[in-house]
Amino acid sequence: MTFEGYFGDSYSMPLQMQLEPILADILASVALLLALVVAQLFVARSLKRGDELSDQAARRWAANFRNALVLIAAVGLVMIWAPQLRTFALSLTAVAVAIVIATKELILCLSGSMLRTFTRAYAVGDLIEIGSVRGEVLDYNLLGTRLKEFDPDEHSSVPTGREIAFPNSLLFLNTVRVQPKASAFKHHRVTMVFDADVDIFAMHERFKSTTEKILQQHGGGSPESTKRDSVEVRFSTTELGKYQVEINVDGGSANLQTIESDIVSEIGSLVHAEKPSLTPS
Repeated sequence: MTFEGYFGDSYSMPLQMQLEPILADILASVALLLALVVAQLFVARSLKRGDELSDQAARRWAANFRNALVLIAAVGLVMIWAPQLRTFALSLTAVAVAIVIATKELILCLSGSMLRTFTRAYAVGDLIEIGSVRGEVLDYNLLGTRLKEFDPDEHSSVPTGREIAFPNSLLFLNTVRVQPKASAFKHHRVTMVFDADVDIFAMHERFKSTTEKILQQHGGGSPESTKRDSVEVRFSTTELGKYQVEINVDGGSANLQTIESDIVSEIGSLVHAEKPSLTPS
């Protein structure tokens, strides 16, 4: 036996084994259909020769017998080809499962986009927080959302200068907190901590007037700016017993980073000026 003949025979054996059941099903299907056709012809000829039946009754019997043959043919073909149909169905199922697994993230992103659209979760310009990400919505599409990142502090409206894109699939995994664009950039909080060696509680009005003066300077010095930008000063203590000052600025001022820096500088200078000077003994 030659090299080619040996391998040719060995490779042809599996192919023959696969074709034999298919050929048997084809022959069985042809035999079933031929038998049904012969039965249809025999019955139709018998009904035409029958003198005891009216034309209407003969047509009714012929129609009923033809429908019965069609049903028998359908059931017979399904039974004959059942193993092949089962194999084909399993193949389709395996392909469908593979497609779903391979495109799971894509399907989740598209589903997240539908969730955002149907629920109207957020729009361009809204300030949202999802997971540990917080920022202004710049754009979104079917797959993801792009944000202008803001400080993680929920009371801060200072951008970090970075942009973040996250997939819409995160909408199914995290709660989305939305601040409408009408009030998204209206509040900003400046927090400062001081040692407990100065009575900062008596400096409430000085803190407020200093902050209002800074806001008026950044607003162009107009009285309308001071009315628009309200200031609220709150005091508290930390877990270590230090004094904490929270200055809430409202009004949506544009340059919040500069305003925050000026407030920290001026308030810090006021507090340090009130500290008792240490004189040598």
